[in-house]
Amino acid sequence: MRAILVTLGLALATPAWAQSPITAWCGGGVTGGGNGTRITPDGTITRLSRNTAGSPEVATPLGQDEAAFRRLAAALAAVGFSRLASQPPGNMTCTLSQGTTTLRWPGGQPPEAVAGVFAELRGWRP
Repeated sequence: MRAILVTLGLALATPAWAQSPITAWCGGGVTGGGNGTRITPDGTITRLSRNTAGSPEVATPLGQDEAAFRRLAAALAAVGFSRLASQPPGNMTCTLSQGTTTLRWPGGQPPEAVAGVFAELRGWRP
């Protein structure tokens, strides 16, 4: 019972955006396609890909790791993710999003504040 109350208390104390999926994505270029990885609050991890800008998104399950979601969400909260400023897009643009917040930068190195979260999601292997 105590674990349920603690979990409920944490959920109520956590902003709604921090309970939203986290998605790392890169795309653009000649085809407009791209790929990325999404993790949901229940720990479901999915590889996302799109061959061209107009093609449907393909989702491939990669597993489940609820502790990873909590760790990544906490890391984003610790750096003030919702207040970070995006950079102008490039030919290839990468994003890291959670809730209504999307951080953008030209393809290449992500902003230092989110580099670890972005690398972990993009490099996820089952």
